Amino acid sequence: MSSLRYITESLADITKTESICLSGSRKCAINDDSSDWDIYVYSSSRIMPEERECIFDSMFPHVSVNCSPFEEGDECIDKDGNVFDIMYRSLEWTEREVDDVYRHHNARVGYTTCFLHNISTSEILFDRNGWFKRIQDEINSGYPEELRTNIIRKNARVINGSGASTFMIQAELAKKRHDIVSSNHRLTAILSSYFDILFAYNRTYHPGEKKLLQYAHLLKDFPKDMDDDIERAIHTVAKDGHIKALKTLISHLDDFLHS
Repeated sequence: MSSLRYITESLADITKTESICLSGSRKCAINDDSSDWDIYVYSSSRIMPEERECIFDSMFPHVSVNCSPFEEGDECIDKDGNVFDIMYRSLEWTEREVDDVYRHHNARVGYTTCFLHNISTSEILFDRNGWFKRIQDEINSGYPEELRTNIIRKNARVINGSGASTFMIQAELAKKRHDIVSSNHRLTAILSSYFDILFAYNRTYHPGEKKLLQYAHLLKDFPKDMDDDIERAIHTVAKDGHIKALKTLISHLDDFLHS
């Protein structure tokens, strides 16, 4: 029995498990043979770590339970070196996220639609009552225009709006303090909102934190000099020219949005 099949069948045997999906890098437009296998388990109540450990210990030579820095998750490595990251989500939390972003069009600061992208691109391995398929079909029925507008407006304002706490102002303060850690944080925040705007503008769900420039080049529209602007902003952190590089990046984004 293959490792993926073993994981799927073993977790599907648990009554509280509603759906199991394969998603992440393996199911995205850009992937490679080194990508981990990302498995998402949706359940009506929590599948306890000790229960998961009993399932995996008998099959895998390496098991780390409850080790994910993001969502609750486990890591299993089989004898062939294949890595399986298994994440656990409750039905209640999933429905709440879909309702907040997709149905009510509430924007976040950066990465607003990553969760929707994850669901949209998932391959269903097990779906006890068709719950996941219904949500997936809804999300794949179209990108809400109000959500698009809200993402662009909110993230543009937080990058370089009129408030004293915008990312650009905070970047300038960090540079004056010669605070390289804070400068990196501000740059990361600016880029998070930059890409949130870019994918929303193209009515495309945000693919996540990996290979963003490659994904951006799959879009129909993006700002001029995008690659050069981003590279210059990254390479000048804590150096002369960093603030100028950020202002150029933001200016080209503004030109793009208003063209």
